[in-house]
Amino acid sequence: MVDTGTSPSVLNTRLAKRMGLEVRVGKLVAAGKPVEVEQIVLPELALGPIEVTSLRMNVMDLSPWEKDLGTEVAGLIGMDVLGRTNFRLDYEKRQLEFGGKAEEGIAVGYDHASGVALAEATLQGRRVRLIVDTGSDLVVVYGENWDGEKKETRGGVSVAGPEMVREIEKAQMLLGGRSFSGSRTYCVPTGKGVGYDGFVGVRALKLRGVSFDRERQTMYLLN
Repeated sequence: MVDTGTSPSVLNTRLAKRMGLEVRVGKLVAAGKPVEVEQIVLPELALGPIEVTSLRMNVMDLSPWEKDLGTEVAGLIGMDVLGRTNFRLDYEKRQLEFGGKAEEGIAVGYDHASGVALAEATLQGRRVRLIVDTGSDLVVVYGENWDGEKKETRGGVSVAGPEMVREIEKAQMLLGGRSFSGSRTYCVPTGKGVGYDGFVGVRALKLRGVSFDRERQTMYLLN
């Protein structure tokens, strides 16, 4: 699964065991919470023109993703791999293309500290930094007291485990000079990101796709 909101990339627990890879314990921060995760070093990974050796990856049980998609998922390929070359993900064509000139749209800077692209946006009148996520069709922000926020909670799932989330009704977002409305938007009241305030799914905004310019270290959201 190609997921620009992931860094480092993730290998399915089942596959890591099948390959007999040495697993070590590490930590990451998810929804503002320190989470203990298993990590491996993958000897080799090839994806299109990208060839990586000794790739550090997190290890997770991806069975919830497999259940939703109805197919086996070996892993989540994130920006630590994708960002090694120009690429273009086109939802209309259902294609991932590598190389070539990046198509320009709404420009989003690539943040080296977090390893993801962070969009500066305004949601419900509040300025936020959101991870650009091709692995989701939702907009999710952390904290509470959002305009339009319902008080009833429902269950959700993140890398950090089960989360209680609340829907934000009639969400309005400004991004790159454009106004977006009608996106499925939720808040995680107990969540708190480090250097970011949540994530925005490219499909949630009904955009055509994304392209990445490695030289400019810029991701473009395609209208």
